[in-house]
Amino acid sequence: MLANDAGGRHRGDVVVHRRSGRNPRRSFIVVNDDLLVTGPEFLFCDLAAREDFDVIDLAVLGYELCGTYILDDSWDGLTNTAESMTSVAKIGRMIEGRAGCAGVSRAREALSLVRDGSNSPMETVLCAFLTFPRRLGGYGFGPVSLNHRVLTADGQRYVDIAFPEVGVGLEYKGRAFHAVEQAGRDDRRQNKIVGTGMTIMNVWYEDVAQDHLFQQLISDLVRAMGIRLRIRSASFAARQNLLRARLIRSIGRLGDG
Repeated sequence: MLANDAGGRHRGDVVVHRRSGRNPRRSFIVVNDDLLVTGPEFLFCDLAAREDFDVIDLAVLGYELCGTYILDDSWDGLTNTAESMTSVAKIGRMIEGRAGCAGVSRAREALSLVRDGSNSPMETVLCAFLTFPRRLGGYGFGPVSLNHRVLTADGQRYVDIAFPEVGVGLEYKGRAFHAVEQAGRDDRRQNKIVGTGMTIMNVWYEDVAQDHLFQQLISDLVRAMGIRLRIRSASFAARQNLLRARLIRSIGRLGDG
């Protein structure tokens, strides 16, 4: 980063970007006097300017940045974190601070699809299926809350994906590494949540990956939510299949974990 062109050396393998004015706050993380790292909010906007990232790619990345998991092939593939790197609101402020820059419109559109608080790649995939607009192959359900807090007689409990206005929640149960004892604790926690009056539906990986099971899940969910599902577009099924293929591919081997 240079104040002007005077000290710059042009190279064939480096793309120079010029920007007038100051960068928004939180653009960079200062490691030391000589090294700055792109912050998560700036990263989201920067990738939006690339031709090889479309709205769905950016939305999936946004869920990760605003969630409590990191996909990292240099480690064990998946790492959970105590807190998210950023939030939808913070990325939104970065986007507005970069008005006029390349990729801003795409970044804004992608961010409208992102929700805070996803705790796993499959929660992201499931939430995307349920909430993305129908033009992208989703069902447009909402409002939605990830890792939704519920106050029970025994204290706070959390629901993976909740539709609070209709009192329906989904719990993803496909974590292959869960021990029997952990599964028992999960079931008892779910009982406490159900005791508050919320309907809880369990979802396994196959319910998302296999079309006939996914259609059954949607049918059961719509019934629990007390709504009617009207899809008049003849091309919706094709868009839905394309979205499923892309989302499942985006999490790779972690899908059934």
